[in-house]
Amino acid sequence: MTHRTTLVIADDHPLVLYGLAELIRLEPEFDILAVCADGVDAIARIRDLTPDMAVLDLNMPGKSGLEILREIRADALSTRIVLLTAGISDSEIMSAVSSGVDGLLLKNAAPDTLIDCLRNVAAGGAWLPTTTVGAAIDREADRGKRAHQILDPLTVRERQIVRFACLAMPNKSIAKELKIAEGTVKIHLNNAYMKLDVKSRAELRKKLNLILDLEFDN
Repeated sequence: MTHRTTLVIADDHPLVLYGLAELIRLEPEFDILAVCADGVDAIARIRDLTPDMAVLDLNMPGKSGLEILREIRADALSTRIVLLTAGISDSEIMSAVSSGVDGLLLKNAAPDTLIDCLRNVAAGGAWLPTTTVGAAIDREADRGKRAHQILDPLTVRERQIVRFACLAMPNKSIAKELKIAEGTVKIHLNNAYMKLDVKSRAELRKKLNLILDLEFDN
């Protein structure tokens, strides 16, 4: 008897969830073990049923698809993960790829594309469209290059303080975190303002809002 690929499906929108389930049930090689309306139920069913594959909405209550992906990988489970989303940021794409996602598909894709994606992933392949993933990698690389150009004039300490300042930490908290005097924080922050040609934390955050995920102390 030919092996049927077992699946758990999760999406917090009922129409999408049951539409997906009905679409996949039309294909004889797939066997849906559970449908879930939130991330907490999804991760519990995946751990309990150990399906071959999980098709997960990126954004769900309780746990996101990305969080579930990371937990599945941390637990070394063999379940292959396909993330579905109506929209995704470049940083989320990079995070999904680095976490080992097997498939990534936009919800506006044609039904046949979804089935092709599931078949490819079930066969051990990956479904990471170049138009989505490749473009995001290129944009992230460009942002990283521009970030390092902007931050290059700063010392290591100034980069650390700038990062905390962008995260809205007050000077007192920054001083405590770095184990330095509050006055020293002010001096470094003022030096960073001059080097970056800004006059306030608001201007600083605006200038660096695309690169806050970078490690400034590199």
